[in-house]
Formats: sequence, structure tokens, C-alpha cells
Amino acid sequence: MMKLLLIAGMGESVALARELSVIEGHEVICVTEGRAVARAEPPAKIYDGTFESDADFAGYVAFERFDMVVDAAHPFEARLGTIARGLALPYLRVTRQEWTPKQNEDWINVASMKEAVVAVPKTARVFLATGRGSVHAFHERADVYVMCRQLEQHDRVFPLENGEYIFGEGPFSVTAEMQTLQSLKVDFLILRNSGSVQGRSKVDAAGNLGIKVIMIQKTDMGLPHSQTATFKDVAKQVADYADH
Repeated sequence: MMKLLLIAGMGESVALARELSVIEGHEVICVTEGRAVARAEPPAKIYDGTFESDADFAGYVAFERFDMVVDAAHPFEARLGTIARGLALPYLRVTRQEWTPKQNEDWINVASMKEAVVAVPKTARVFLATGRGSVHAFHERADVYVMCRQLEQHDRVFPLENGEYIFGEGPFSVTAEMQTLQSLKVDFLILRNSGSVQGRSKVDAAGNLGIKVIMIQKTDMGLPHSQTATFKDVAKQVADYADH
């Protein structure tokens, strides 16, 4: 048995925490800045707190004396994983297969949110599926209408004069996404290429409706093959390390 730090963020993290703790018998402690492991069940544990600085996280990892770090953070989140890789601990990054465009889909591939904003033409109606924190990127684009979906209801004021929050809790089917995009008269869909099964429904819906997709592509972290694994291979690679 090993003591594992699971950096969670992808939706599959809940099942992974269960597999590593219940089935494989490892001691698993999950840390996350998102909602992914809110439903994680014992014996997996959840670190109930936040890390105010990189040093706080590094100190926590050193104090707990983990044997290995399994990084299942969102594909576009690398902060905690980057710190962990600098601590001389065995490290494994969990990856997904990225989406690729289907024949009926019209993608504009960009490398950043900044490039995505530039790619939007004047008077466009934009469905922003990159989270509330990215809305501010449009603060100088009063010539477009921005709609940002939130999974939980709140009463925050939308930070742009020309736009609104849209509320809804998934999972969202392709049919439901088509209805949403049509009712909002969306011209452009902006999202990150996370590779998630659930997130793909938005892309499929846009393709079916002929809506342009601005896809933010992930930067290659440059990790060696030995430090990456798909979800189905994580348990085996952890076991292989434990046997060394």
C-alpha cells in the first residue's frame, strides 16, 4: 500500500479515487480547487482547505510524506502539478484524448483566451463555456454579446454591459444543448479542448447547427511518457511503481 496524493479536477477523479483506495487498497488524499471530488467516498479522504501560496502546498505535501502524486487536475490546470513535480516525488499526470473536429464542424483553433477574443467578429453572440473567470477577457469587446453558463444559481452582477449569465446544471445532452444554443441565437461557441465526454455535447450541438467553434488548445506540458497515463491505466502504473 502507498500513500497517494490525488490532485483532482476532472470529473473522472471521483471514480479514480474510489479505484485507488477501495479496489487497490492505497491510502488516498484528494486535493482540489474545484468540485470534482466533493462526492468522493471513504476510505479516500478530501483535504478540506485551500493553499494560499505555492509554499503552503509544498509544505503540506512534505508534511504528509506522500509516496506518489497522481495529477488528475483539469487539463488546463497545472499549478499544483507543477509544484508537485518540483518536490522530487514520483509523479503521474492523468490525460484524456483531446477532441478532434468532425466533418460537419467548423473550428477556429487558438492557443489562448486572448486569441479567442480576437477571433470573434463584431456583433457576434458568443456562448462562453470557459468559466466565469474568463468573462473579463471581453471587457474591451462591447461590440459582442457574451453569454456565460453557470452550473449553480447565484446573484452576481454580470461584469460586462453587453452580456448575461445563463444557468443550468448538467449533464447536458446534444439535443438539450442544441435547444439552448438556438434559443440564445448563438453565433460562436468558445471552449477549451478538455476532451471530456460530457463537454463534447456542446461541440456536437454547435456542429449540428452550423455554429462556429473557437477551440482553445492545450499547451503541451512536455512530460515524458513514463509520467503520463490514461484513466484506465493509472492503477496499473501506480502498482508497477509500488513493486519497484
